[in-house]
Amino acid sequence: MTGSDVSAWQQFLTAQNAFRDTVDGVYGPLTVQGTIAYQTAKGLTADGIVGTGTYSRAVLDGFQAAPGRVTAPGMDAMLDCAPFASGIASAGMKFVARYYSKFPQKIMTRQEALALSTAGLQMVAVYQDSSNAIQFFSTQLGNQCATRALQIAAGIGQPAGSAIYFATDFDPTSDQVTGPISDYFRAIAQVFAVAPTRYAVGVYGSGLTCRIIRDSSLATFTWLSQSTGFTESLEFRPQAHLVQVFPSRNICNGQLSIDDDIAQADNFGAFTVAP
Repeated sequence: MTGSDVSAWQQFLTAQNAFRDTVDGVYGPLTVQGTIAYQTAKGLTADGIVGTGTYSRAVLDGFQAAPGRVTAPGMDAMLDCAPFASGIASAGMKFVARYYSKFPQKIMTRQEALALSTAGLQMVAVYQDSSNAIQFFSTQLGNQCATRALQIAAGIGQPAGSAIYFATDFDPTSDQVTGPISDYFRAIAQVFAVAPTRYAVGVYGSGLTCRIIRDSSLATFTWLSQSTGFTESLEFRPQAHLVQVFPSRNICNGQLSIDDDIAQADNFGAFTVAP
């Protein structure tokens, strides 16, 4: 591999005292050795490959992408993050993704949104009930989920123009994406189009799902699932606004389980709320 991405990585390794050769944009043996040295120092799998785990940790350590690219560290969590807001910010996170849902225990509240905003964190809203099989996607369910998402967003005070992502948490076939899943997102778009507050639609899922839904103009923003075995995961990764990282880990003295996420665009639909 060669190019500006490699040069940016070599510059980062140099700043980490893990690389002492010329920054030449070539991922050669010395760059591999420097990557292994960095991985070893950070307790990562020392394989010399800049996978999502290494990349996520590097972003937290201040890695700056090549010119024209954006990288910012964030996270998603299943629990109320209000008690951990300052700890999340201290851990280097720039944004927190939280849920809208029909299940009350998953829902981000206005109190939580205010706490995260006060700590200087942006938020990403993602709607998810059950989304791990094709039977959870249809025009009717799209209408219901979109209507409920708008109600929750209004209660939180989510500002117009920001995004609500909708999750597809399995690896569908192309026919399933162009069929029931597209029907689901088409219904969401129709509900959003006549809502009193206008939000952008985002899609969370496999690379295949993100690509088809985006290219069909049914979603503006894309969030790639952490499941690297999902169809087109590797191919779509550079194009995604957000990339979720595997495995999960604990922060805030082990009290909060999170997935790391990387923002790869200046605008990925995030927002803050005001008192």
